[in-house]
Amino acid sequence: MSAPPAPEPPVLLTSLLSAALLDGRGDLELPVEMRGAPVDWGGVFGQCVRLTGPWRLSLRSGDEDGTLPASLVSTERVAGGWRSHHRWNGFDIEQDVAAVGSVPGVVRSLRCARVEGSPTSLTVTSNFAPYLLPVLVEGIRPHIFRVDTGAEQVRVRQRGFGLTVRSNVLPTRLFIDRASWIGGKFRGRVEELGFEYALSVAPNATAELRLLVAGGIDRAIDAWEEDGRTILADPVAAATAVDTADRAWTETTPTLRFPQAPELERGYLRARSALRRLYSAPGDGLTGLVAGFPWYSALWCRDLAWMLWAVLWLGDFDWAKRSIDTVLRFQSRSPVPILGGETGELPMQISPGPIFFYGTSDTTLYYPLLMTRLGEHAGLAELSGEWKEGIRHMIAWGEARTDPESGLLRNGGEAESISGATRSLARVRYGIDSPDTTIWDSTDRRDHAIDIQVLWWKALEAASDLCDDLPDGNVQRWRGRASHLAAAIRSRYLWSSEGYLYDTIRGGRAVEQVRPNALRAVSAGLFPAAEGRRFVERAAQDDLTTPWGVRTLSARDPDYRPAAYHDGQVWTIATAWAADAALAVGNVDLGIAYLRSIAERYDQEGGWANECYRGDRPESFDSCFLLGFSVAPFLTVLFERLWGLSMDAGGGKLRVRPAFPAEWRSASIDNLRIGSGTASLDWSPERLRVRWSGPGTLSVDAGAEVVAVGPGSASDVSVAVRE
Repeated sequence: MSAPPAPEPPVLLTSLLSAALLDGRGDLELPVEMRGAPVDWGGVFGQCVRLTGPWRLSLRSGDEDGTLPASLVSTERVAGGWRSHHRWNGFDIEQDVAAVGSVPGVVRSLRCARVEGSPTSLTVTSNFAPYLLPVLVEGIRPHIFRVDTGAEQVRVRQRGFGLTVRSNVLPTRLFIDRASWIGGKFRGRVEELGFEYALSVAPNATAELRLLVAGGIDRAIDAWEEDGRTILADPVAAATAVDTADRAWTETTPTLRFPQAPELERGYLRARSALRRLYSAPGDGLTGLVAGFPWYSALWCRDLAWMLWAVLWLGDFDWAKRSIDTVLRFQSRSPVPILGGETGELPMQISPGPIFFYGTSDTTLYYPLLMTRLGEHAGLAELSGEWKEGIRHMIAWGEARTDPESGLLRNGGEAESISGATRSLARVRYGIDSPDTTIWDSTDRRDHAIDIQVLWWKALEAASDLCDDLPDGNVQRWRGRASHLAAAIRSRYLWSSEGYLYDTIRGGRAVEQVRPNALRAVSAGLFPAAEGRRFVERAAQDDLTTPWGVRTLSARDPDYRPAAYHDGQVWTIATAWAADAALAVGNVDLGIAYLRSIAERYDQEGGWANECYRGDRPESFDSCFLLGFSVAPFLTVLFERLWGLSMDAGGGKLRVRPAFPAEWRSASIDNLRIGSGTASLDWSPERLRVRWSGPGTLSVDAGAEVVAVGPGSASDVSVAVRE
C-alpha cells in the first residue's frame, strides 16, 4: 500500500501592506495544527491586522451547487499572484488571487466562460468571518461588529479596526450569519458575512467577477477609496506592481554560487525569497519585517533583529535603517508596568494603531551590535545623536538588571510582572504564562541564561565602540563591565564533566542542561578554538543533533519532551547556531552538514521554513510554516562563516576568510554591496578574483596578502591556506 501524497505547501501572497493565506485548492482557507488542534488560518491580512478568517466562494447554477476546491483542475504562479483553473457544470472558471500594495488588501478575480449552449446564470456566493484584530496573541477573535452598507462598498468596524468589501458587480443579496440582510446599519454579533453575485455567462464570452477585501486601521480606510476603484478596474496591473517591486529588490541583492554544493545555492535562493515575503510597511510610519505566518504577522523586534542582520548582507541598508528607527520610536522612556516596559527597553511587538508592548529579556540587547553592523556595511561615519542616546538608555536598562558582584544580567519574570500589573484591571487574561521571556520563552531558564550573557557582553562591547566619543565616563564603565562579564562566562559556565557549558545559573547554582544556546558563546569567540571545538563536538552528539536539525534540549535530559516547544523540539535557528559555531572553530564538514540539513528542510517545505519540528521525527508541530528567524540566520552564516566575510565600508576594507571544504574548487558572489559600491568575488583554492565598482579603493584582505582594488577594476588576491 503506497503512502498518501505529501500535502501541498501553503500559498502565501504578500505586499508591503497585506497578505493572503491559502492552501492552493481554490479558496482562501489554510488548516494548520496549532497547539495540537486544527485551526484554519486562511484569509486576508492588512496592516498586520487579520481582516478575515477563511474566505470561500460557492457556485450555483440551476439546481446544482459547487465549490472551487471540488472543481479544481490546476494551479500556477503568475506575476504577483496565484492562479487556479476550475471546471464545473459546463463552466470553465479561472481565478486570480493577489495581495495588493496600494491598499492593504487582497483581490480575487473570477473569469467564467462556457464553450457551448445558451447564456446561463451562474450565482457566486462569497462568505468569510470578520476578525479585525492584530495578531499579537494567537487565536483571539472578537464577535461584536458594526456593519454598514454604502453605494460602492460594505464596511465592517471593530474598536478602531475596519475592512471594506468592494466588487465590480453589485451584490444581489447580503447575508449576516446566513440570514438575508437588507443592508443599512447593523451592530451585534457576527459570525459570518455573505455576498451573492449573479452572472450571466454566454458561450464564447467571459463574465468576470472581481472582489476586493481591504482594511486594517479604520481611520485610514477613506484615503484608499480611489485606489480601491483602480484595483478593481485593473487587478492585473495591481498584482504586476507587486511583482515588479519584488524583482527590483532581488536584482539589488547578491548572487551566490556553490558549484560543488548546489543544494546550498538553492537554499540561499529559497531563503532570500522567503525573507522578502516578510517585508512590511504596514502604515503609521512603521517599517520592518513581520515575524512569520500564519500567527506571528506583527513586527516582533527580537525576530526583526535576526532578520535585519541578513537584510544587511543582502544590501538593503535603507530598509535596515528605517526598521531600526521604527523600533527606537517605541523605546520606553519610563516604566510602563501594564505593558511590561522598563526605562530604556525596546518593544517586543509593534503593530499599527499603534499597538505595542514590552517584556522580554533579550530584545533590547540585539540592537547596539546591529547598529554597529549597519555602520560597517553602509559606511556610516558615525551614529546620529538620537541613536547614541537610544544606546545609552539600552545599556542603562541592562545595567539595572545586572548583578553587581557577578556582572551577570538577570533574565525572566517579565510575564509575571505584567500579570501582576493587570490583575486588578482585567477579568480575562491573555498572554504568555512563562516565567521567562528569552528566545526559548516557554521554558524556565532564569536567572542568568548563557545566551543572554553573551548578548549583554556583545551589547556592552558594541555600545563602547559606538559611543567612545561621549565625555561622561559611561564608556569606560561599559568596557569594564564587558571585561568582567567575559571572565564570568568563561569561568562560571564551564561544565567540565560534560565537556560543554551550563545553560543557566539559577539561585547561584549552575543548571546542568545541554541546549544549543551555549553555542552562542563559541560563535562569539569567548573561548579558545580548541575548547570551542569540544563544545561543538558535544552538541553534535545524537541526543542534541538529529538528521533534520538541532533540538532545544538534549534527549537525555529528564525534562526532554519531543513535542515540547523549547524542551525537545528541533528549531531551524538552533541548527543555524550549530553551523555558525562549527565553522567558527574550523569544523567545516560539520558546519556544512548543518547547513545542508537546513537547505533540505527548505526543499521539502516548498521554499518555506517551518518554525520547529518534533524532536523524535522530522514533522513540523505547533509551527508557523514560515518564520523569519528560520531563514535569516542561515543567510547570515553563508556570508559571515562559510565565506568568512566582514567589512568596514567607511574605511574601504573587506576581509575574506573562506571556510570551504577541501574538495571545493570554486565559489562566487556577485553584487555584494559595500557602502555605495558593489564587489564580485570569484574564489578558487589558489586565488580570489575581486572586481570592484567603487567609489574609492577597496582594500581586500584574504589572509595571505592585502591588495588594493581600484574603482572599476579587478585584481587577484592570494588566499590563505586553511589549516
